[in-house]
Amino acid sequence: MFKTEDYKKFFSQFNLGDFDHLWHHRIDWFEEPNQRRGGWSGVGKLDLNVAKDGFLSVFVKKQKNHGRRTLRHPFVGEPTFRREFVRLKYLERCNIRAPKVVFYDEKKVESAACAILITETLLDYEPLDLLTEHWFKQKQVSRKQKQTLLSHVAKVLRSFHQSGLVHRALYPKHIFVKYADAKPKVALIDLEKARFRKVFWYCAYYDLSALLRHSEHWSYTDKLYFFLAYFEEKQLTQPLKLLCKRILKRASRS
Repeated sequence: MFKTEDYKKFFSQFNLGDFDHLWHHRIDWFEEPNQRRGGWSGVGKLDLNVAKDGFLSVFVKKQKNHGRRTLRHPFVGEPTFRREFVRLKYLERCNIRAPKVVFYDEKKVESAACAILITETLLDYEPLDLLTEHWFKQKQVSRKQKQTLLSHVAKVLRSFHQSGLVHRALYPKHIFVKYADAKPKVALIDLEKARFRKVFWYCAYYDLSALLRHSEHWSYTDKLYFFLAYFEEKQLTQPLKLLCKRILKRASRS
């Protein structure tokens, strides 16, 4: 269902005010839908513009018979977009930035289990991998700018892990940044693989290893500063040094 009546009214102007119309509305996929788990899953972008009501850019995710088996859903599986929807709502309650949910619903279409998740586009945000690559090539970014960005990313990730979640696919392309040169705003995307884990150290070990494995433009000094900001320490204690070494060792795996 639509999160607010305003969203529903806006979409209704394009004859997209319910699940059936959204499901049958053709969108251009970013890439061919993912054929896995006995079904398929795809994502596309939709831009809606009404002169009197303004402009809305959204991502539309659709899936058919595409679920992940869990203890609660051992046979049919739980729709992966339902998992992402639940996590997005949870992050909103935790005041952690992520795409805003516009619509989510599930329905049987010709006996197939289908789901639609629509979220607002993160306008003016840039993925961390492209941002750091640009900064690396530009070579005109000050040390203070880099440290400001790293500290904001570290703070958001610490809050994310303290909320009890592990991303499980925390690559720089899944971390989006706005106003990177001054007061960065950091948001997380692609949360369908995220799981609830109460052990903070496990979350840090698993996610930071993945992040650093794909942060090719981060220097050793950058990584050290990031660790200090993430753990909120002025210098690493012996236990933290051991943990960081383990993280870096895991990150170096091919």
